[in-house]
Amino acid sequence: MILKRHKTATVLIAAAGSGTRMGGVSKPLMKINGREALLYSLDLFDKSSFIERMVISTRKEDIETIQNLVNSQGYTKEIIVTEGGSTRQESVSLAFKAGFEKRKKTHFVAVHDAARPLLTKEELQNVFELASKYGNAVCAAKAKDTFKTTDKNNVISGHVERENLWHIQTPQVFDTDMFHTALAVAQRDGTEATDESGLVINAGFLVKLSECGHDNIKLTYPEDAYIAEAILEKRKHKK
Repeated sequence: MILKRHKTATVLIAAAGSGTRMGGVSKPLMKINGREALLYSLDLFDKSSFIERMVISTRKEDIETIQNLVNSQGYTKEIIVTEGGSTRQESVSLAFKAGFEKRKKTHFVAVHDAARPLLTKEELQNVFELASKYGNAVCAAKAKDTFKTTDKNNVISGHVERENLWHIQTPQVFDTDMFHTALAVAQRDGTEATDESGLVINAGFLVKLSECGHDNIKLTYPEDAYIAEAILEKRKHKK
């Protein structure tokens, strides 16, 4: 199935994290093979026929740096840089508002982690095609580890079957009206979710999983930069 051209999306890029586990380094500005991590996602989105505009929600102290970085790249699509909030959910809500204020609504809204620079064109296309069919879809990878539950003393108390366990990734693509409703419900009820699909499911909507590989990693610890560079090197040799 080919996604119809008029069903475009506004991408909300979450880039306001504190980077505590990265030693205080801003993950979007972390260098991967000499380029800021954020640019890998922007490169992909700028070339995609699915994407109409991008909104980067970042820390106040990073706004000028990221704006200058974006301006230096010659991207053709509108990219808005706005201040995030104290939580991811607040940052995404602020990005959503900035993305549609005095602008036409796109059919979809997609949320992506600035710290996931390794998304591929094929993975992006697959998640959008599933969203076009089912309304909402998120990237994910099947769990490959063994999982156990423990008691408060870290003594194993049970086994979790991994057959239906998934590592949730981004982008997460939602029907814009459904996502708007999900944000409103969360604000009304004072609920917080660890990811956007949780908000959408909590509002009563279905979310389909789009299987990606395990290469779509999130930069969390300093050593993840080396892993990302190794993955990029592997892809270069496959071409």
